[in-house]
Amino acid sequence: MLDWLVIGGGPHGVHAALRLIGEADVPRDAIRILDDEPRLPARWRRSTRNTGMRYLRSPSVHHIDLSSSALQRFANGPGRRVERPFTRPYFRPALDLFDLHCEDVIQRHQLQALHVRGRAARLDLTTAGAQVGFEDPVDGGRTGEIRARHVILAIGAPREPEWPVWARQAVASSAEATETEPTGRIRHVFDPGFELVDDANDAVIAVIGAGLSGAQIALRLAREGRRVVLVSRHVLRVHQFDSDPGWLGPKHMGGFTRLCDPDERRDRIRAARHRGSMPSEVHAALRRASADGTIELVEEAEIRSARVSAREVSLDLGGRWIRVDRVLLATGFPSRRPGGAWLDEAVDAFRLPCAACGYPIVDRGLRWHPRLLVTGPLAELELGPVSRNLSGAQRAGDRILAVAHQL
Repeated sequence: MLDWLVIGGGPHGVHAALRLIGEADVPRDAIRILDDEPRLPARWRRSTRNTGMRYLRSPSVHHIDLSSSALQRFANGPGRRVERPFTRPYFRPALDLFDLHCEDVIQRHQLQALHVRGRAARLDLTTAGAQVGFEDPVDGGRTGEIRARHVILAIGAPREPEWPVWARQAVASSAEATETEPTGRIRHVFDPGFELVDDANDAVIAVIGAGLSGAQIALRLAREGRRVVLVSRHVLRVHQFDSDPGWLGPKHMGGFTRLCDPDERRDRIRAARHRGSMPSEVHAALRRASADGTIELVEEAEIRSARVSAREVSLDLGGRWIRVDRVLLATGFPSRRPGGAWLDEAVDAFRLPCAACGYPIVDRGLRWHPRLLVTGPLAELELGPVSRNLSGAQRAGDRILAVAHQL
């Protein structure tokens, strides 16, 4: 039986595992990371590369290593050939540098050797530990089981992103009309396995959703020579971070932790988040691209319906139709609790406490059950609106480490 099993191989899961090995002295043969991607942290890399991200939104002290200054020291090391490794404001790292550092951390601590490729399918909890059933996504659905004394749920956003109703209807109608699979002219940039490749046949592309991801995708496509129509339901929202920096310390967290009602905490989190926003430098780049005609900004617009043909997509913006070669959805993820059916079944079977929003009610140590801890989105009713971010991974690591030291 393992001492620890981490479910999720993204930045949160990798950081939690590293804290246990590097600071709680957990033996390497007593911990594993369960994730369905081929390498750690592949989903993060694919998503950020698809969007065309150049610099992270968070400052250089937020990363997956143990020391807050580790990324800056890494950037100054020999052979770090990254043009403009940091940018203003807040000394934010280039994505290339951040990914090189992640790879260095994983190699230096041999974390890839702890990776078990599989997708969680069942969770059983006992007084002595946990049993996690999983399916191998490659080997013909091969199943397996891992037993551990403690499990950390480091699950990111839901596996399936948020598709607008009109987009689903258009794809379904296209499939019915042709009696084949959907044409692929409408895709979500966060669909599992999606890779954004430059296609010279796509002269005009519509990007739906003008948060940071949509803005970055539009800019990437414009740099590749495509004409882009960026459609937003609201005017462009400009915020440097996705929540006020005061949430990183007692300025806002003091009052948050004094709230006993989890529903009040949820309301506070909703009010704190700057959803669908972007930093000022991305906003400025969009405005420049709009001025030179490579990106058409369509703000405060609702798409009523869409028609997909073999050659184009037609979008109804309420009296105005636009025709494009392809549509890319950057409409984020649903707000429901991530994890899927296997976690829903465990919640019911073991009466795991949840707020009205469906998210875990945990203790200060992020324990949802004596044998089950959480990080990432699942920890946000305890850690606040930064829980999903790299700073949230570090804060969760502090709490998990404290629990590990008590064992």
